[in-house]
Amino acid sequence: MHQDISSLDAKVASELAFILENIAEETDLMVKPSTELCNVLELYIPEQLAYSYPEWKSESLDGFFIASAMKTEPRTVKLTGSCILISDQTVTPFSMRLSLTLPRDSIASYQVYLGEPGGGRLGISGPLYGSSLAGKFMENVVPRLEHIEWSYMISSGVDFNF
Repeated sequence: MHQDISSLDAKVASELAFILENIAEETDLMVKPSTELCNVLELYIPEQLAYSYPEWKSESLDGFFIASAMKTEPRTVKLTGSCILISDQTVTPFSMRLSLTLPRDSIASYQVYLGEPGGGRLGISGPLYGSSLAGKFMENVVPRLEHIEWSYMISSGVDFNF
């Protein structure tokens, strides 16, 4: 179920603009899995990955769980956590930065790191979603962020340093 990427881009930008409004830089944000931002990322990220990685044309995401979110610049957010691979309902880590255009109506740049060596069809599957291991996995993503061997990396626009 592929959607028009420009429509998804506008939806992500709209949700980010709403979240970042009236928030100071270097401020931690609370982003619940039920937010519209998480819902639209489930569609947006696989579409972006599919441009560089053909195997993502037949994979989707089914949930984003944000362990850490921070407004790093006036129009930029960094999100880190885990997400669910729809094909096998396992979790895998992600870290991304998204930056808005000045009118805040589209994504100016992004950098996404997703997955680490594991099992499953894409070789990135971690623990089964809902298991006690998945909970521990989520808790440990941020502390081990700099040591993750990312399987998928995409960017557009300005490159960021993690």
